[in-house]
Amino acid sequence: MATLPDGYRVVLSMHLLEGYDYDEIAEVLALSASTIRTQFMRGKQKLLQTLKKYRES
Repeated sequence: MATLPDGYRVVLSMHLLEGYDYDEIAEVLALSASTIRTQFMRGKQKLLQTLKKYRES
């Protein structure tokens, strides 16, 4: 996760590790819930791509 851009990493950490829902993250970061959902999905895709590269090597 350390290789992810800050925005993606923060949203993924807050949701997956700390248990915040999208609305709570949006409130804390002063962003819209739709932005948070988008950042979560993009961050998850980027993380999966990174993990896939490690698995292939």
